[in-house]
Amino acid sequence: MASNRPGSSRLTDPELCYPPGCSPGEGPWGGRRPGLPIFGKIPVVVALGGGGARGLAHLGVLEVLEEAKVPIDAVVGISAGALVGAIYSLEPDARALTRRTLAFMNSEEFRNDVFMRVMFGGGGESEQNAFQSIISGLRRGIRFTSLIRKASILDASRLREVIREFVGEHTFDDLKIPFAVPTLDLGPPREVVLSEGSLLEAVTASCSIPGFFPPVERDGMLLADCGVIGSVPVVQARAMIKGALVIAVDLSRELEVIDSVERGWDSILRCQAIAGRKLNELALTKADVVINPAVGERRWGDFSDLETIVECGREGARQSVEGIHKRLSGVLARLRRRNL
Repeated sequence: MASNRPGSSRLTDPELCYPPGCSPGEGPWGGRRPGLPIFGKIPVVVALGGGGARGLAHLGVLEVLEEAKVPIDAVVGISAGALVGAIYSLEPDARALTRRTLAFMNSEEFRNDVFMRVMFGGGGESEQNAFQSIISGLRRGIRFTSLIRKASILDASRLREVIREFVGEHTFDDLKIPFAVPTLDLGPPREVVLSEGSLLEAVTASCSIPGFFPPVERDGMLLADCGVIGSVPVVQARAMIKGALVIAVDLSRELEVIDSVERGWDSILRCQAIAGRKLNELALTKADVVINPAVGERRWGDFSDLETIVECGREGARQSVEGIHKRLSGVLARLRRRNL
């Protein structure tokens, strides 16, 4: 993909690699999948960003978009956004999805699971991203030396089990609306957009944070979470359907101002957070509408008061609905004038 950014590289402006039979602007459905828009209706693609527990805000956003009759013709998701996007694309009923998700995350199984306590245990208020949340969990029982001695600190089997609770053994062929999952190939440095095959495999790859979970092996590739090079898949959403209106849901945290760094590890994490933030800001400039639910202060692993997270998503979407309708009306009016 060509770039007009000075000094761009494959990682900062990656070539989007689609599976056989799938090309940018068409998706794996060749532009003719039932439900895709025809002339007279502007297609809408929703890009759901990552954010751990903050990903529950996506549920509230989807609820409000449905209530406001905003058409959702395709979804692209990263990490938490990949999980929500997969479930929604299987059964596009946001309220039912919210009920199901909250029931699972409020269950004793979720609350008492050792894996969940490590992954989502949280930590100090100074945490800035997922990596720091996980490190806090590691300090409570998992030796950090595992990161040096093994391919990953955590085993992927439990992660797959949790994701399977939501997506089962479904494939992309079972979806009711088009959906795609951007991942990062750790071999040749490139993004690979998954839109066929196993949903479980695709979502697991998107949630596999490098170093903490092993990459998912598929067709000779080593696929992992691509959030490190952008937490909201706007570019990929733009490629899903030509001429679509792209709505991005950004759940990233604002970086707090600091006046000192006590440990070298903190410096590494700070630089990673700054780089991620800048890449995210660049991606968001390509969206038509950006929804920012007010969840920025919530830590990646803070699963307390789940309904509040969902409500933040609802409120963020309500503030954007009028603008979305105006954009859709404006684009449709221009198309009609062009075709007179």
